[in-house]
Amino acid sequence: MSPMAARIGLNLILSLAAVLLTSCHSKSNSQKTQQPVVKVNSRVLTLKDFSNQVGRKLKDLDSLSAKSEETVLFVKEEIIRSFITRSLILDFAESKKLTVTSNELDNEVKELRSSYPDDVTFRKTLAEESISFSEWQEQLKARLIEKKVFAHINEKIKTPTAEELNRYYTQNKDQFKTKERVYIRQIVVEELSKAEHLKSELKKQSLDKLASKYSISPEGKSGGLVGWISKGDVDLFDPVFSYKVGAPGPVFKSAFGYHIVLVERRSPPSVQSLEEAKPRIIRQILSLKEQALFTEWLDAQLRSSRVSRDNNLINAVRVDTK
Repeated sequence: MSPMAARIGLNLILSLAAVLLTSCHSKSNSQKTQQPVVKVNSRVLTLKDFSNQVGRKLKDLDSLSAKSEETVLFVKEEIIRSFITRSLILDFAESKKLTVTSNELDNEVKELRSSYPDDVTFRKTLAEESISFSEWQEQLKARLIEKKVFAHINEKIKTPTAEELNRYYTQNKDQFKTKERVYIRQIVVEELSKAEHLKSELKKQSLDKLASKYSISPEGKSGGLVGWISKGDVDLFDPVFSYKVGAPGPVFKSAFGYHIVLVERRSPPSVQSLEEAKPRIIRQILSLKEQALFTEWLDAQLRSSRVSRDNNLINAVRVDTK
């Protein structure tokens, strides 16, 4: 969970004070806030919750984007889709008696809170997102239930067969091409004269020892080891692909300083074999199967559920930026 900091030029108050309704009467507004915007079976997304969620989603945007009808419409539909999907998942979990125990929830809470330096920072993050601890905990519980539902749905998926692996490999061979690579070490210093001197010293001492002693770059502590670099991935190191293995190339300058680079190994372009690519292919096939199965499951749940939306209320919500 990352803090939401409102950007300059946008002052969104996360309450119905910022999300204005078409009606002018406070009593009418008060009644409207509890009206359902979306209903999925017995689950309801009230106008108040819907409005607050719209505000939260728009909080990070600049005022121009937040005022855009297209942006606001997109945000509204995203919230509605999410509510419908989550409701169907929770209803399914209830029907299959898939629950989250207190211990499971407590352990998840502890794990997530441990990623913050202290409780003050954690509470501040919640405050910045305009969400209470109990709301956050309920959202966390819902995510844990979702995981259990996904696991239940995916029980039907079988490990890809040898034929499936071979077919995927054959049809997607470009994915398994590897570029030319070099395994390099470097020394980075602030002055050209020092770089030229250290390059001459390489006739007497190894680069890793000199890097550990003189390099100002982070990898200097590990003997200047950068490791494998693929051609075209890092513009800075494109020249080193013309270097001979075992011989330092010309000193060159970058925004970081003056570089002395040594190519220790070279790997030509190649195509991974089916055996080498198998773990990756298995993951990709399983992911595609999971996506297809979830889409099929979701369609079935929608057909067997009562889903309704009040477009008049949805359209009545607009954002006031100051």
